[in-house]
Amino acid sequence: MNNTLPDPWQEGLASGWQVLDASTLERDLALECDVVIVGSGAGGGISAEVLSQAGLDVVIVEEGALKSSRDFRLRESDAYPQLYQEAANRQTADKGITILQGRTVGGSTTVNWTSSFRTPPDTLRWWREQHGLQPLQDEALRPWFERAEQRLGIRDWEVAPNANNAVLAQGCDKLGIKVGRIHRNVSGCWNLGYCGTGCPTNAKQSMLVSTLPAALQSGARLLTRVAVTRVLASRDGKRALGITGAALDGPGIRHTGRQITVRARHVVLSAGAIGTPAILLRSQLPDPYGLVGRRTFLHPVLLSGAIMPQRIDGYHGAPQSVYSDHFLHTQPLDGPLGFKLEVPPIHPLIFAATLPGLGDEHARLMRQLPYLNVTLALLRDGFHADS
Repeated sequence: MNNTLPDPWQEGLASGWQVLDASTLERDLALECDVVIVGSGAGGGISAEVLSQAGLDVVIVEEGALKSSRDFRLRESDAYPQLYQEAANRQTADKGITILQGRTVGGSTTVNWTSSFRTPPDTLRWWREQHGLQPLQDEALRPWFERAEQRLGIRDWEVAPNANNAVLAQGCDKLGIKVGRIHRNVSGCWNLGYCGTGCPTNAKQSMLVSTLPAALQSGARLLTRVAVTRVLASRDGKRALGITGAALDGPGIRHTGRQITVRARHVVLSAGAIGTPAILLRSQLPDPYGLVGRRTFLHPVLLSGAIMPQRIDGYHGAPQSVYSDHFLHTQPLDGPLGFKLEVPPIHPLIFAATLPGLGDEHARLMRQLPYLNVTLALLRDGFHADS
């Protein structure tokens, strides 16, 4: 794709946004601020906007590089090494689960498929009953959900589902299973279908095009290609004093030898469900309940594919627009795993890596890619004592 659309990051950098690529450092770097935020994804991006607009001096630290719409050309071979942890091959130790996790400015919001759900009421109820989180009442959270939805353009997707999603809707209809339409965080979407490789039209309202530019416009600073090693803490471990990190090279693989220290009055860890506990463990901070790094929930996904008589072209069109929660509600929360039904986009490279088989059999299935429908069952995790 020859992307000639305006790129707001180029305009912002030209106007004086403070962004430093740590791979270019020729010496160690030391900074001071009010708040240092580790991670620039959903949590870090929103925190940066709110805190910088409140007048605080904010430094955002991101492990990945700054890539923006002019870099997004619908090429999987470019996107995976540039925008994902371990080139989209991050796996659990037993290699049973592959984890598609972003590593770029905007985090996973830059590469997700735009599906946007509120926290389900039964989940909030579980948290209240089992963990004593009484403030998480449905009505108390409703205005905050609405505020986030307005900020990120989360709304109904009025376009007809692509063929891949239509198969799910038609199948559920024939079985008498209720389906719903997925809300998406887009504005002026071109319906290209390659959301996972970065949005070349800036339609996806990720942190990359929403909260981070707003934070930088308010004076926040952004450091990229920094692997945070630990949190600096007071001697008793009860107060965070900043972070230390290592500069990464251009590909983001090796340390350059340059060290980064950011001293701050407050530290916000928003490095995701894997990165944040890893930093806490490396920092050897107090862990009175012994749970850090032991309660990670991934919502594992099981895939089912079928060769259809008609063309599906699952690589084109909004990747996820139809879902069914029917099987989430057939078991109690703490019983056998329930699951949400959705479909994923079907792009050639990632499909080839996922598809079982070798040689001629693998090649035969790849030739049928345009006719392939894939449904995923996203498992409900975290409610059973053995989770």
